[in-house]
Amino acid sequence: MCRWDYVTTDALPELPPEAEARMQALLADQRARRATEDSAIRARKQLWLTHHWPNEYERCVTVGGRHVCRRCLVLYPVALAVLFLSASGFHLWPESLDVWVIWLSCLPATADFMAEKLFDTPYNPRRQVLVTAMVALGVGRGLHYEIQDRWSWLFWGPVLVFGGLWFAAAVFRAQRSMFAAALEASRASGDFAEASDHASEETLDKEAGAPG
Repeated sequence: MCRWDYVTTDALPELPPEAEARMQALLADQRARRATEDSAIRARKQLWLTHHWPNEYERCVTVGGRHVCRRCLVLYPVALAVLFLSASGFHLWPESLDVWVIWLSCLPATADFMAEKLFDTPYNPRRQVLVTAMVALGVGRGLHYEIQDRWSWLFWGPVLVFGGLWFAAAVFRAQRSMFAAALEASRASGDFAEASDHASEETLDKEAGAPG
């Protein structure tokens, strides 16, 4: 019984055009997968800035030749600006509305995030900037209360509630993506094995038909 430990283009026997084209397509797919893996390794080193893999770099902006997460680039500066203004005694809205603003400002960003992760809503950078700027207002004001009163519920309440929702949605999406990737890899592996077996059978047939 013939056993193929590996298959390269140099080692392939002569195949019918249709089988040859199929084998070449499978080899090209494997090379593309390896290239993607190499790209992921390089991207891991920049993950602290990008917060995304290369296939999601549309969610980043380029700053000094490096990809930076668009959401964070809006969230942190706006939140820190609101915190600084609050500490200086300047309020963008009446203090009596703080509870409403802090909690309600989180809703649009949460809805946007959940829609993307759970319902495959297309990503829109303008929408992300808008909802992130809104949540940053509440985050900055909540940080002001946290600095004044440790473990303030006006900061940790939204963090736990909405952060928990974001985390659950992200885990669900990741699990679904991993399942889809594993299923696709299994199908590709099966196709490659089938093509290899076909090549082996062709070789055996030719050897059996060759004069002794």
